[in-house]
Amino acid sequence: MIRCGEPAAAVSAGRLIKIVLYTFFVLLLQAQLVPRLPYTALRADLLLPLMFGVAVAWSPVGSLLWAAFWGFVVDNFSGEFWGLHVGSYMVAVCLVHMASEKFDCYNPLYQMGLVGLCALGQSVALGLFLSFVPMDISSLASIWISLGIRTLLSISLAPLLIYPIVNSRSY
Repeated sequence: MIRCGEPAAAVSAGRLIKIVLYTFFVLLLQAQLVPRLPYTALRADLLLPLMFGVAVAWSPVGSLLWAAFWGFVVDNFSGEFWGLHVGSYMVAVCLVHMASEKFDCYNPLYQMGLVGLCALGQSVALGLFLSFVPMDISSLASIWISLGIRTLLSISLAPLLIYPIVNSRSY
């Protein structure tokens, strides 16, 4: 059995093109569809689970470079504080590679748990950042509840977003 993060062969050009196109597709969804959702709690980070899939499919160095690049792109266009996405994507990749010997990364429950841990960290960082903005207690509680729902949504979407990268046999 192939361990997570240790692909059977080097990344072929066809596989690289498919992952680039899939990443662009998910980025377009995140940039065009997610901000238009009526509730802020539904605005999950769709690229976070994708980084899990890339970490499973690629070597540590390749997946870290991929996470840093796309985190930088998302941070520059998100309007949130810089470093949130770079940090969370790179932490996700590192967690996958650190835990790859102990867990079955092809198991959707493991995928959901690890993405949930990273999404929770991302939500806590964003919540702490927003806590410094002057607001009343009810608004602050509303923000934390929205971030909690956002984390649960990220957990739920993780296997769906990871599946095209991890379980594709057409490469």
